[in-house]
Amino acid sequence: MLKATQPGYTETRVEQMLHLKRLAVVAERSSNAVVLADAERRVVWVNAAFTAITGFSAQESIGERFGILLARGSADPAAFGEFAVAVRQGHGHKREINIRATGGESRWALVDMQPTHDDGGALTGWVLVATDLTNLRAQQQLLSLAVDGAGLGTWQWDVRGGAVQCNDRMLEVIGYQRHQLEMTYQVWNALIHPDDLPPWGAAVRAHLQDSTQSLRMSVRLKHASGRWAWMMFVGAVVDRGADGRALRLAGVAMDVQAQKAMEHELRAAARTDGLTQLPNRSVLLQAIETAIARGRAQPGYQFAVLFMDFDRFKQVNDTLGHSVGDALLRQIASRLQDSLRPGDSLIQTSDFAHLAARIGGDEFVVLLDDIRGDLDAEIVATRLIDVLSIPYMIGAHKVVSSASIGIVTSNHAADDADSVLRDADIAMYEAKRTGRARYVMFEPSMRQQVSASVSLENDLRQALDKQELFVVYQPLVSLRSGAFAGVEALLRWRHPMRGLVSPVEFIPIAEACGLIGVLGQFVLQTACSAFAAMPCSSACAAGDQPTLAVNLSRAQLRQAGLVADVQDALRANGLSPEQLVLEVTESLAAQDALVLSTLHAIRELGVALSLDDFGTGYSSLSCLHELPVNYVKVDRSFVSQAEASAYHRVLIEATIRMAQTLGLYTVAEGIETQSQAELMAALGCDKGQGYLYSKPLEADALVRWVARRGR
Repeated sequence: MLKATQPGYTETRVEQMLHLKRLAVVAERSSNAVVLADAERRVVWVNAAFTAITGFSAQESIGERFGILLARGSADPAAFGEFAVAVRQGHGHKREINIRATGGESRWALVDMQPTHDDGGALTGWVLVATDLTNLRAQQQLLSLAVDGAGLGTWQWDVRGGAVQCNDRMLEVIGYQRHQLEMTYQVWNALIHPDDLPPWGAAVRAHLQDSTQSLRMSVRLKHASGRWAWMMFVGAVVDRGADGRALRLAGVAMDVQAQKAMEHELRAAARTDGLTQLPNRSVLLQAIETAIARGRAQPGYQFAVLFMDFDRFKQVNDTLGHSVGDALLRQIASRLQDSLRPGDSLIQTSDFAHLAARIGGDEFVVLLDDIRGDLDAEIVATRLIDVLSIPYMIGAHKVVSSASIGIVTSNHAADDADSVLRDADIAMYEAKRTGRARYVMFEPSMRQQVSASVSLENDLRQALDKQELFVVYQPLVSLRSGAFAGVEALLRWRHPMRGLVSPVEFIPIAEACGLIGVLGQFVLQTACSAFAAMPCSSACAAGDQPTLAVNLSRAQLRQAGLVADVQDALRANGLSPEQLVLEVTESLAAQDALVLSTLHAIRELGVALSLDDFGTGYSSLSCLHELPVNYVKVDRSFVSQAEASAYHRVLIEATIRMAQTLGLYTVAEGIETQSQAELMAALGCDKGQGYLYSKPLEADALVRWVARRGR
C-alpha cells in the first residue's frame, strides 16, 4: 500500500508513486523479488517474492530506505558497500550477494539495482530485482564437488573474444602452470596434435552451427614435458546472442591417457599371439589380402605363403606335457624370426619383405612379399626345414620335431586370403602324406583331391550304420610245417558307388577325422565273434591252437576303456586270452609311458602283443627287450628284398635271432613266392602270411580254405 497521504509528499511525488504503482502491477506476478523506491530511495512497493526471499513484510518495508533494508539483510558488508557507492553516484549496480533472511537462514541472490528517470532525465526512483540463486548455487556446488572428485578439467571459450578459461586440474593434466600459457583459443589450438586438429576444428564448427551435433572428442595435447597427453573434451554452447550466434562454449575435459594406453594394449593383444608374441591370424589375413590386391594392381608383383605344421607335436604335448609343448612353440617362433631376419643367409641375397605369424596350435605361416619368383619361396622353405629340424633343448628334454610346409605362390593364389590359406594348408597335408619334413608347392588339382577326400569322409561316417564295412581274414601258416596257425583280421569297405575302397585310402581319413577308434572297436568285436564260430582248430599242428590277430590304432591305445573292451570281447565270445593277439606298430609301442602302461595291462590279461612293421619305426634291436611283446613281425618291404639284398637278409636274421634270445615268436609278412617262404624258414622265422598262401578272405571263404588246408 502506498502512503501517499504522509506529510511531505508533493503532487510530483504522488505522480511518481502512481507511475511506480503501474510498474508494480507488472512485477506482481514475477518469481523474482522486486522492490520499487522513489527518488529518495524510500520503498514504495514490494512484491510477494521479496517477502518470501527476505522475510520482510510489505508493511515493514514500505517507507524504509532500501539501503537500510539491504544493510539489515546483507551477510556480506563489502558487497553492500558496492551498492551504497552506486546509489550515491546515481548509477545502477548488479552482482550476486549473500543475504540473511529475518529467520536467520542464508540465501544467495543476484541483485540488479537500476535508477529510473523521467523524460527530462531527472531521477524518479529505483527498481531492484533480485533473483534467488540459492538452489542454483547448491547445484553448482554439487557439480563442482563432482568435477573435483572425478578429477575433471573444466573450460570455457569466449567465441567472439577468443579468451579461454580453465581450472587448475586441466592445466595439471598437461603439466603447465597458469602463468606459462596465454589463455587464448589460438594458443590452446597450437597445443593440439597436428593429426587431431582438423577433426577437432570440424567438430567445433559443426556444433556451433547446430547444437544437436555432439561435441565430444579425444585429442592429444602437447604436454609440458614434450610428450603427447590424451584428453577427452565434452562441451556445448551455453550462451547465444540475439542473432542466434554462439557466444560461449563450456565443458569438461578428462584425462584418458590410461584408457588410450589400455586400448592400445588391447588392439595389440587382438593382433598378437599371446604365447609366441608373433602376429596372429587376423594380421596375417589382412597382409595376404593386401598382397592379393597389390598383385591385381601391379603386373609382375609376386608373393608366397608358406604354411607350416610340426610333425609329432601332439606326441610332445601328450608325453612331456603342455608346458614343454608351449616352450617348444616359443623356440620355433624364435628360430623363425632369427632365420627371416635380414642378413641371415636365408635372404641375404634378396630384398623381399616377410611376415611370420602363428595361427593356432603348431601351425605357423610365413608371407614372403615382393619375391622374384617361385624359386625364392622354395629356397626359404628348404632353409626353414633345415633350421627347424635341429633338435630343441627344453630343460632336460631333447625334442626332435620337423616341419612340413605347403606353399602357395601368387601364380596359383585364390581371390581371397582365407582361400589362399586353405590352399597352403592343403599343400602342407600333401607334404605330410608324402613323407614329412618336406615342402610341397600347391597346384589347383589338389583342391579336387581334398573335395574327394571330404566326400569320402562323409560316406565313411555313414558306412557303419549302412553295414558297408566288413572284416576279412588273412591266414597265417607255420613256416616249419605249413600248417594253419591263425588269422589276421583286416577291415574292408564296400562302397555302394565306388565298390571296394582300399584301406590305404580310408584308414588315413578315419585317423584324421577321429573315426579310427570306432572302427577299431568294430573290428575287435566282429573278429572275435566270427573267430569263435570258426571250426579251425583241427587244421592246426598238433598241440597248437589258432590265434586271431587284430590291429590296434593310436586312438584305441589312448582310450581309457581299451583293456575293459578287450576283456568284454573275449568273455562275450568264449575266447581264451591266449587266442587273441593285438598288433601295434613299432612307433606306437615305443611312443610314451601311457601307451606302455596300456600294453602292460593287456599282457596281464594273458593276451599276446605283436610288434608290427619292425625295422620301419623309431626303435631298434637294442630296445626290443623293453617292449612287452610276444611276436615280432618282419615288414613286407624287408621280405621282398631279402633274396636280392644281403643287407636286408642280414637285418632279418639279426631280428629273428634277437627275438629268439628274448623268447619271442617271429612272423614274416608279404610272402609271395615259395623261395621267399623257404628263405624265411631257413632264417628261423616261425610263421608267415602273404599271397603265396592266401589273400584276405571273408569268414565263409576262410572256413573253406582252412578245411582244404587240413586235408
